[in-house]
Amino acid sequence: MRDYLNSNEKNQFMVLQSIVQMMDGLRNSGVNGPKISSMLEDWTKRDNMTKAEHKNLKTSETFLRKFLASVYERLNSKEQDVIKKKLVKFDFKLIDDYTLKQIDRDIKDKITNAVLPRQQFYDWSSEIMAVKCNGCTQEWNTCQLHQVFDDNLVPESGFDCKNCKFAYTTGE
Repeated sequence: MRDYLNSNEKNQFMVLQSIVQMMDGLRNSGVNGPKISSMLEDWTKRDNMTKAEHKNLKTSETFLRKFLASVYERLNSKEQDVIKKKLVKFDFKLIDDYTLKQIDRDIKDKITNAVLPRQQFYDWSSEIMAVKCNGCTQEWNTCQLHQVFDDNLVPESGFDCKNCKFAYTTGE
């Protein structure tokens, strides 16, 4: 047996560990929630669980805990520390299809479009202009940067060059 988990196995382990934490009432968006024991009591009290279902759920909880403890104990201490740190930041949620599509759309948008603070964009634009626009004689309508700068409200150079409002020449 290996004393580490690959990334897929780690994710699977953390999902199962999160389920146990939910059973303990610890994973409800930071609010302690119902424990498996109270669920078993409530469902049984409302006569919404047979004795066999009660036994099966309780048994599944016991065996899940045994599995997780066994796997965790055979891992080396470094791997255990990695899992502890990741588990604190790990969570999963049940969401409806509409919300999932929104999240996917947002992710695709962030992959397609970079988002950064305006000042940082201006700073980078200045660095790019120092390389590309200083001494440039290219016409504005053939320059890829011109449209990007114009669309993103980058201030003009102020040099009034005939070819482009971002072009300039220093005395160097």
